[in-house]
Amino acid sequence: MRILVVEDDPGVRSTATRMLEFLGHTVVSTGGGDEAERLPENPPFDVVLTDLRLPGVRGPLLIERLRRRWPGLEAIIMSGDLDTDEVRAGALDGRWRLLPKPFNFDQLIAQLQGKDSPTNGSPLG
Repeated sequence: MRILVVEDDPGVRSTATRMLEFLGHTVVSTGGGDEAERLPENPPFDVVLTDLRLPGVRGPLLIERLRRRWPGLEAIIMSGDLDTDEVRAGALDGRWRLLPKPFNFDQLIAQLQGKDSPTNGSPLG
């Protein structure tokens, strides 16, 4: 899979990128939504793994914008604070899956494979 990681914390961004590359995925990482939105349209991404709170844009809005370019884009929101109405509603209606921070390798794999329910393992579940 081709995965876009959007995370403003360099340590989290680096860790997620290394985990995904270890799994054999092609990964592009950015520090914010503006940078992500400037990426070339081709080749398309299969998945975006984005922080909930980014400088200038929240994860749900970024997902919406990126899906205009890549309509089949799967989305995972990661955050230490996933207990908001907006995030809960999007997870429950299938717009994205949730990955609580800090996360481990197994949680990341499960979310990529879509094996967990949208809220399993998060503070919402």
